[in-house]
Amino acid sequence: MDSLRDDRSVAFGRYQLFPELRVLLRDGEKIDLGPRAFDVLRMLVEANGKVVGKDELIATVWGGVIVEENNLQAQMSAIRRALGADRDMIATEFGRGYSLSVSRNAPAPVAASPAFPHPLTPLVGRAAELDDVLRLIAEQRFVTLAGPGGIGKTRLAIEAGHHLRGTFADGVYMAEMAKIAESDLVRPAIEQCLQLPYVQLRDKHLLLVIDNGEHLADAVAEVVETLLNHGPGLRILVTAQEPLDGAGEHVYRLAPLAVPPADTHTAEQALTHAAVRLFVERVAAGLHQFALDDAAAATVSAICRQLDGLPLALELAAARVPVLGIQGVLAGLTDRFKLLTAGRRTALPRQRTLRAAVDWSHNLLDEEERKLFRRLSAFAAEFTADAAHHVGAPEQESWHTIDLLSALVSKSLLQSELGGATPRYRFLETIRFYAMEKLADSGEVALTAQRHAAFFAQVAQRASGDWTELPTQVWRRTYQADIDDIRSALDWAFAPDGDEQTGIDILTHAAPFWNQLSLHGECQRRLTLILNGSVSIQARQEMMLQASYGTSLAWARGPVAETGKAWTRALDLAHQLDDLETRLRAHYGLWLYALRCDRYQESLSQARQLTALARQIGDEDTVITGERLAGVSLYFLGDCAEARRLIEMSLRWYERGRSAQTFLFGMDQYAAAQTYIARVLWFEGFTGDALEAAIAAVARARAIDHACSLCCALAEGWCLVHALNGDDEAVAQASATLIRTADQHGLGFWRSYGEMFERWLEARRHDPLAAAALLDRLAHSGAPPGLNG
Repeated sequence: MDSLRDDRSVAFGRYQLFPELRVLLRDGEKIDLGPRAFDVLRMLVEANGKVVGKDELIATVWGGVIVEENNLQAQMSAIRRALGADRDMIATEFGRGYSLSVSRNAPAPVAASPAFPHPLTPLVGRAAELDDVLRLIAEQRFVTLAGPGGIGKTRLAIEAGHHLRGTFADGVYMAEMAKIAESDLVRPAIEQCLQLPYVQLRDKHLLLVIDNGEHLADAVAEVVETLLNHGPGLRILVTAQEPLDGAGEHVYRLAPLAVPPADTHTAEQALTHAAVRLFVERVAAGLHQFALDDAAAATVSAICRQLDGLPLALELAAARVPVLGIQGVLAGLTDRFKLLTAGRRTALPRQRTLRAAVDWSHNLLDEEERKLFRRLSAFAAEFTADAAHHVGAPEQESWHTIDLLSALVSKSLLQSELGGATPRYRFLETIRFYAMEKLADSGEVALTAQRHAAFFAQVAQRASGDWTELPTQVWRRTYQADIDDIRSALDWAFAPDGDEQTGIDILTHAAPFWNQLSLHGECQRRLTLILNGSVSIQARQEMMLQASYGTSLAWARGPVAETGKAWTRALDLAHQLDDLETRLRAHYGLWLYALRCDRYQESLSQARQLTALARQIGDEDTVITGERLAGVSLYFLGDCAEARRLIEMSLRWYERGRSAQTFLFGMDQYAAAQTYIARVLWFEGFTGDALEAAIAAVARARAIDHACSLCCALAEGWCLVHALNGDDEAVAQASATLIRTADQHGLGFWRSYGEMFERWLEARRHDPLAAAALLDRLAHSGAPPGLNG
């Protein structure tokens, strides 16, 4: 071919390139292109469709300077961005180099490959996954895109095929397996799709997408291996619910779309999550005036969470919105398999309803897998292999249970979580609903629920023993994920057909869960029913339940009479049973009760009894706690100097990291000490130090993620110190956070504090004298006015 002359341009497609002027035009309009990218494009144009090797491009464009290959890749990306819709004209020849797929002075080719489907809707929320799949196809010859039914594997594969259609000289093809029932038909179907027999693949450079191959896994794997052996230029992308276990297979598991957290309240927040964007896009397709606003954001977010970000379920739910509305769809998810039946008429039968999609997956299981699958629906949240064995397959060897779990994970009916010290498994909620239906049909509900509750009675007992032995963060990593199953087991145990004694066993040892997770409102509700009911309870069990009840009442309701009665009863039983640990907890609880009732001398007496008992048994950690409690009592008695000495002594202990039992008494003692030293310092005139201590207390409580401690730091430290400083804006923001946090955890006592500070802010605007009196009461009383007389 002739070389490019300086005074001429070269046309390719609708482009003109002027090499000497270094100008690129598209339809007569100039396109900006950097100097390196221009030189790379010029070499590709000069090659007139032939492949230009990477080494040749680097040597020529960079003039012999040694550079990394990613520099060339960056220039190729710049060229493709400049070409926009024509980006596929630049073809990547894997392992070789690049070429311009449009010859000079030739019209652009048809972009789509024969019979390859065209997407009718945009791909939402899968940009990162698309990049991953494209990279894998570039690097590997055989890729399987795996995931549960309805997660969007086919849609992503189609998008990948369209992005690569200009890369493969002989096209991109798609063979659909869903309608094929016999293994013998797999090979003929693929040959028909490719429009040529296997023996003619040797010189072909193409991408084949094999869609929905799970029900013919063995046959598809065999055909794929044969194809790859016949065609060295062939790349294959398979979509399936489980890997094919074929030679050279590289598996990419597709996760659900991201869903918003439970505290999402605005449209802006919600739309940052892909599941919401997909749902809104699909609703708007059928209801053109629909737009997500703040009023609907929480409801739409809840729909997306309940549907686990599963694209098929989201699309089916969106189709119901024009008739039921957003609230109606959310309400209907309690019977989702009847609600979500509005699939497209042109979809495959198993994609027209949610039930059909999960039926397809379930039908791939053998009988043993089905048995474990339905029994595992007893778990409300994540579970370990040991839990699965005890609840779902106690008649099997434990290693066989692991094999069955692996099969369910492989077939995308269970999700595996490998980030912790112990692997855990979980259902997508939709699949769990389906498994629960199968469990009901099997007649095994009662037996499975009994096994589940018995297992979590053992978990609660271990958690209670480890509470005083393990550092807080270790305890949380080990047991925190079990709280939903503890709840589920309790709900069953106290139901008419349950086992009350198993429920009592769980509640007796459940204190660490309520304390660690600040679930005092829930604890109080459950124990009120038990302790005021007719259930037979042993003395030791009652002692432990009364201690839990006293703690929960203190934060759920405050210094009500029942709080004092619970702790007095717990202390009496602890003396009878010679239980030193419960005696310590009871003295702490009675200290707090007296303090909240403004009985400060009595609270000081309880603090000193706690300290003496702790010294007697050599519990140095609790000795320090007792000194802090005495310091707080002395603060309210007006002795700020001694209060400061005792609280600062405890702070030095906590700052050295000496305390491992962060929430033994339902509160982080370090954050509480910082909170009260802030009050003492302010009244001693060290307002700057007081503010720093109040800020540190809130930061500490947030860092350890403990709601009750955060409420204490906000109410008794941050809000008070900022109110004393006259910072209305800081108090307004903190009191709103205080109320919201208290409501989320059933901490009515702390909500009362938030309401008091809101009253103070209102009084500041209209009655400054009343505001000053209220603030003085908050500063010098152990509880908000109205709760302590």
